Amino acid sequence: MLYPIMYKIKGKRVVVIGGGQVAFRKVKDLANCGATVVVIAPDIHPELEEYAAANPAITIIKREYHAGDCAGAALVFSATNNSRVNRTVYEEALALNIPINAVDDPDNSSFYVPSFFTRGPLLVAVSTGGASPAMAAKVRRLIEQSIPQDIEITLDTLNEARTILKEHYHHLTSHQRSELLKAIVTDEMLLEQAVKAFKNNMLQEFLKSLL
Repeated sequence: MLYPIMYKIKGKRVVVIGGGQVAFRKVKDLANCGATVVVIAPDIHPELEEYAAANPAITIIKREYHAGDCAGAALVFSATNNSRVNRTVYEEALALNIPINAVDDPDNSSFYVPSFFTRGPLLVAVSTGGASPAMAAKVRRLIEQSIPQDIEITLDTLNEARTILKEHYHHLTSHQRSELLKAIVTDEMLLEQAVKAFKNNMLQEFLKSLL
């Protein structure tokens, strides 16, 4: 049984061993989350090199992996097709209590990366615990197809509603605020009205009408 978490890695050092297309995808995802990424590999994919040149949060070190490269990292990714290197990186990360993921090599990983998609602030992740990344991707696609295209404005509305309730309705308990937001989310008509009010800068008046 795996324990799922959403990890805040903004500003944290993440080491990626490998410089191919798989590493490139990892680096882009990490950079998008605000991580400070160090890529170590003797050969770097041209797209990764170009991407790193335009992103000051990414450092490329062109050489083979050396013992000690994992030190100080919050996370380590081994994106090589060399099981011996993956094992060496895994053992170092394990000794330093650093979470390590070796792509397509579950035996040399202490955590797995789920198949995920984002839509605005929404992040949906699906994992099979390393059993079948292909199936995780399939399920993720099915979920993605079911998500409304306007989900971002809906989430912006609900986030603003939470803020308004916390800042302007101090007489309400946390439980009461939570119940009101649940009522809005579960009632499609109320949800549509809330989004319309948000768009017209009348969300506070709308919430007041529900109290």
